[in-house]
This record gives sequence, C-alpha cells and structure tokens, in this order.
Amino acid sequence: MQERRGRVVVTVLLLASILSAAFFLTIIEQRASRAVALAGDASVRLARMSDTIAGIGTAQQSYLAPGQLDEPWFERASTLIGELSREIQQARERLRSPEASAALQQLSVSVATLTAADARIRQNLQLGQELMAADVIFSDGRNLLDAMTAALRDLQMAEQSHLRAQLTALARWRWFGVSAIAALGIGAMFIVMTRSRRVPAVPENDRRAAPRPVEAQPRPQPRMSVDLTAAATVCTDLSRITTTAALPDLLGRAAGVLDASGLILWISAGEQLFPVIAHGYSDDSLARMGPIARDAENAAASAWRTGQLAVVPAAKTGGPGAIVTPLFGLHRCIGVLSVEVRRGEDSPTVQAVATMIAAQLSTVVPAWPAASLTPAGTSPSEARSA
Repeated sequence: MQERRGRVVVTVLLLASILSAAFFLTIIEQRASRAVALAGDASVRLARMSDTIAGIGTAQQSYLAPGQLDEPWFERASTLIGELSREIQQARERLRSPEASAALQQLSVSVATLTAADARIRQNLQLGQELMAADVIFSDGRNLLDAMTAALRDLQMAEQSHLRAQLTALARWRWFGVSAIAALGIGAMFIVMTRSRRVPAVPENDRRAAPRPVEAQPRPQPRMSVDLTAAATVCTDLSRITTTAALPDLLGRAAGVLDASGLILWISAGEQLFPVIAHGYSDDSLARMGPIARDAENAAASAWRTGQLAVVPAAKTGGPGAIVTPLFGLHRCIGVLSVEVRRGEDSPTVQAVATMIAAQLSTVVPAWPAASLTPAGTSPSEARSA
C-alpha cells in the first residue's frame, strides 16, 4: 500500500512539474510573439514616417514648378508635416529600443525646424524671391530631410537589434525550461525504478491484492515553433537591401523560417494584383497565375481589400495551408505576401512572423517603379494615360 502511494505521489509531482514547465514555456512563446508583433508594427510605422518625409521634400520642390499653382502644394506639405508630427508622438508608445526616446525627441525638434523653414520658403515665394526660396529648399531643407531619413534608418536598426536581444534572452529561458523538464523526468524515472527494485515478490495467493501499476500519462503534443532569431535576421537583411536582385535569396530564407513550400509577392496595379516575384514556383507557373481582380473571392484579394491577414486552413484545401498578409504603403495597401506553409498556418507565432516579414518587404516595394503601384479605384485606361 505504501509503495503504491509513493508511486502515485511521484507521478503527481512529475505531472505537476511538466504542466508548470509547459505553462512557463507558453508564457515565453507569448512574450516572443508579442515582441515580434511590436517589432513588425514599429517597422511599418518607421517606414511610413520615411515615406512622409520623402513626400514633404517632393511637395516643397513642387513650389518652384513653373506653370503650377502653389496653394495645393502648400496644403500638401502642411498636411504631411502634421502627419509626421502625429506619427512621431504615436511612435513613443510603440518603440522599445533604448535609443528610441532620444531619437524621437530629436525628430520632434527637426519637425519644428522644418516647419520654420517651410514658412520662410513660402514667405520668399510670396515676395517673389524665388531664388532665395530655392536656396532654402535645396540646401537647408534638403539637408534637414536627409538627416531625418538617416535618423529613421538608424532607429530601424536599433529596433531590430533590440528585438534580437529580446529573442536571445527568451531563447535562453526556453532552454532553461526544457532542461528543467528533462531533469525532473530523469529524476522521477530514477526514483520509480529504485523503488520498484525494492518491491518484494508477491506470493501467488496474494497476487489479487497486488497494486496495479500506474498508467503512463500521454505526453502533450509539441507546439509549432519558429526560429525567431532567424526571422529577425531575415528582416534586418531586408532593411539593408538596395536592389531587388537580392529579394529571391531573402524570400528563400523567409520560406525556410516559416517552413513554407512557396511564397509569392503580389503588387497592386489599378484594380488587380500581379505576381512579381516568388520562391518555390517555376517561372512558367508564375506566368500562368495571371492577375487577381480586387473583387475576387480568394484569400489574396480579401487581404488586399480589407488590409487584414487571411488564413486558408489545410483542412479546407486538402493539402498545405496558407497565410496571406497585406503590405502597406503610405496611404493604402499596395499588395500582399502569400505564404504556402506545410503546417502551422493557425499558429499565432507563424502568423506574427509572416506579418513582420511582409511589413519589412513593404519598405522595399515603394522604391519600385510607380507604374506598378496604381492607386485602388483607378481604371486601367486611366493608369495607361497617367
């Protein structure tokens, strides 16, 4: 009786330890997923701020365009400067790197300086002093905008470094939890085996009273996991590319991180999505896919229309599942990234990493020819005449 009670106690303690460790690992995974999601959101915000700064520079240069009214460009520049100021204030609650506070404070000062410079430009134009206005635009104004863009790029790198540090620390805690489970399991097995050796032989007449062995409990199924450090490295390398020739290799690495059999980058033009680059598909297959209409009934069109992540369960397709994440430009959704995963399409971690990679890709897409980024609602004939 005491022997049976001892085994039950050991089994209960072992199960309690495993459940505690599983809860600990779940908390770590949740924190890692949250860190990745916050990093993806920060990346999108910084890219949007960079696009806003570029738009301010374009608007100010248009002040001097001959034969054009200045008022629309004045209003455009004022709107973008206001948006930039609001985005800087909102970013204070989203950025997590130690350098973020000082960098955002300096950007706020730069916005104030930019506002004053824009006022001087307009005053010179109203007085007919176009040369003085041009000097401010192409000297002080241009240098200020370049410095703000460089500051955003440095802040992007700081956020990525902070994310890698977070994921590295969480990985150490994850290994600690796994090691603790293994140690507890080995210790419990040793105790059970040691006590089993001390059990005396049960006489034939008393076998009915012998205690029944404790049934082994089923092990919990392993959870789908993603190498978050590798995902952060892919995003960092995406932020550094200067030519689209580097995209195929990076998409291949992204597919490896997500355990995906294929990825396709779709870019919008007018009312259609076009596949522009892919991994895991032949050139012939990509050419046969053709464009997708905005009102099509599929996950890619839905993600483009709504700006929300779309999931295609494997049970629905009878094969691999899929995740489709939107790519955001300055004012709209400019395309989607479709990922055909072998497993785990319903995993929050896999979805968060796919969203982070798509967000980083959106910072590369605006550098492509504007003809491939026709705003939604523009007819094909209007796009050709533009």
